[in-house]
Amino acid sequence: IYKLGLFEDVEVEKVGAAGGVKLVFKVVENGPIDEIVIEGNKKVGEGKIREVLTVKTNQPADNRKLGESKERIKEIYSKEGFSATTVETEVREKGGKRELVFKINEVKAEVVRGVRFEGNTVFSDRKLKGIIRTKKKGILSFLTGSGKYRPEQIEQDIQLITYNYLNKGYMKVRVGQPKVEYSEQDKGLILTYYIDEGDPYRIGDISFEGDILTTKEELLRKLHTMKGNLYSQKIMEEDLQKLTEFYGNQGYAFANINPQTNLHDDTKTADINFVVDQGRKVFIERINITGNTITRDKVIRRELKVVENSLYNEGLVRLSKRKLEQLGYFETVEISTPRGSSDDKLVLNINVKEKPTGTFSVGAGFSSSESFLFTASVSKNNFLGLGISGSINAEISGRRQQFSFQVTDPYLFDTNWILQASGFRITSDFNDFRRKSFGGEIDLGRRIFDFSSFSIGYRIEDVKLDDFDLIVPEFFKQNADGLTSSLVFQFQRDTRNNPIITTKGLYSNLSVEYAGNGLGGDVDFLRVTANQRVYIPLWKNSVLKFQGRVGYIKSLDDEPVPLFERFFTGGINSLRGYEFRSVGPSVTIPDGITGKDEEFVYGGNKLLLFNLEYEFPIYDAAGFRGVVFVDAGNTFAEDEDLNPLKLRADAGAGIRWLSPFGPLRFEWGFPFKRKEGEKRSVFNFTIGSFF
Repeated sequence: IYKLGLFEDVEVEKVGAAGGVKLVFKVVENGPIDEIVIEGNKKVGEGKIREVLTVKTNQPADNRKLGESKERIKEIYSKEGFSATTVETEVREKGGKRELVFKINEVKAEVVRGVRFEGNTVFSDRKLKGIIRTKKKGILSFLTGSGKYRPEQIEQDIQLITYNYLNKGYMKVRVGQPKVEYSEQDKGLILTYYIDEGDPYRIGDISFEGDILTTKEELLRKLHTMKGNLYSQKIMEEDLQKLTEFYGNQGYAFANINPQTNLHDDTKTADINFVVDQGRKVFIERINITGNTITRDKVIRRELKVVENSLYNEGLVRLSKRKLEQLGYFETVEISTPRGSSDDKLVLNINVKEKPTGTFSVGAGFSSSESFLFTASVSKNNFLGLGISGSINAEISGRRQQFSFQVTDPYLFDTNWILQASGFRITSDFNDFRRKSFGGEIDLGRRIFDFSSFSIGYRIEDVKLDDFDLIVPEFFKQNADGLTSSLVFQFQRDTRNNPIITTKGLYSNLSVEYAGNGLGGDVDFLRVTANQRVYIPLWKNSVLKFQGRVGYIKSLDDEPVPLFERFFTGGINSLRGYEFRSVGPSVTIPDGITGKDEEFVYGGNKLLLFNLEYEFPIYDAAGFRGVVFVDAGNTFAEDEDLNPLKLRADAGAGIRWLSPFGPLRFEWGFPFKRKEGEKRSVFNFTIGSFF
């Protein structure tokens, strides 16, 4: 009765009665709590503590809720490194009111000074230290919070060690509770984990039992678990996921697949028998969307590949989740599938957590190529929750002034058509001349597959080149000024998981641009460009990135390709070890002021460029990441072939910060085989992503 938590006191009296005894229970009900008081908290704010309390004022003090509240308070302190903290409660009568007092005794956790292992031969101590969550105190502990003894982490450590051994085939590995000792010499705790590794087991026979929808051979082809290979728990989990998806794609949403293992100690093999209970085919009864306080339901529903009353399909549900994540509107997208009103129905619950999609940013910096840099931008990626995005940007540096805007409606009139419009005014000071341009573009596109689209656009740009520092031959001054009026045809495929912070997927783009007098312009040319990007996720949230770009432009009349339409390389978005637009075909001509011979880079009509990056976390919680890179590329003139042996190359490293103002890049590039006049290194800073 007392454990019900409804009574402050319970007494039992035994009263004599005819033929036996009568038990009388006297209870004192818990009175309502008028006020909740927190005492002893110095390291954790009172507001944070009150958020987790399950007891409320004006309600009786429930013993069960009191226990829950105490445990939740201790969990907060444990995360702060005060795992030995105790919490007691007391009810006080004060001024005719009942106060519930939480008395907190803050006890800081012991510092971990060392982690040791005994019995390990498969993994080194260093490897195991990298696997577990418990770390010894180090130089960066004030940033990472490591070095604190947290008892609740010990079980996670044991599971992590066990999991890594299982992935190596050690199916009988045993990891015991660590020995925890205080070291007077080190002034902290020394943890010792004891490991009984056992022997590695290989896969024996693989069989299937129960509801088999297809042949055994087809199911085996879906597995990475193969006879003769070392057993791996990770691969087994991936195979279970594939089998579950196979059944789920055919409507069996609640299929249960249980792998049973039979170990043979004499041969050190493990037979695997997959027992399948497919259950019933299931239909989607309804789709519930929650958490979207800004984004309208229709913006979410139009990304879904499943509809209500349709047969459940696991693959399409996963694809729907991926499409929602690609939008970039949400911090998280969670999907659950509880049973519906009957065994053959389920409810698809989609819960999203909105993230800020509007930004206003101002930034300043310096780079060796741009000198000072000032930027300002206003952007909104989900205007009024309709999915329409727009931005206004300004960039002013020692060599460049750019003002631009862009608006995109990804579902024009709620159809699969895409409308995009942009405009710009740019003034750029290059090494040898100044380029001024003013123009815009409008594109109309349509999705043709889940991740593919095509578009046709119209581009107009008025360009003027002046302030030539060198005595430029007339050949290069032809078409120095002019109006480009062109049609642009594009095909694009994008499977990236996130367009800003990409860690996996592919991006492909093929563009064909035709400019001609018939469109009202001054120049005639045909330009073809292709871009391929690959993102490969690696260990510990790192990613390998590759980009390849190729381009070709041909004049369609007797005039040369205009200087302002040619390809150039060099700079933070191409060859990072070289100055901006400093790599490509050039001629030696005299400086217009000094008379000294200088190199005039006039660009090429062919482009070949490759970028390889390895990006890794430095401090993910704050958005800091590091990068090392290699670039190779060049442009080639009309009388040159596109020759990979003539590529210029560089390597370098940098730091990237996903700041509240947008992605910031700080990168140092070092050229290979420098030519006379080229710098040993180039430092670049910019706001925005590369690829």
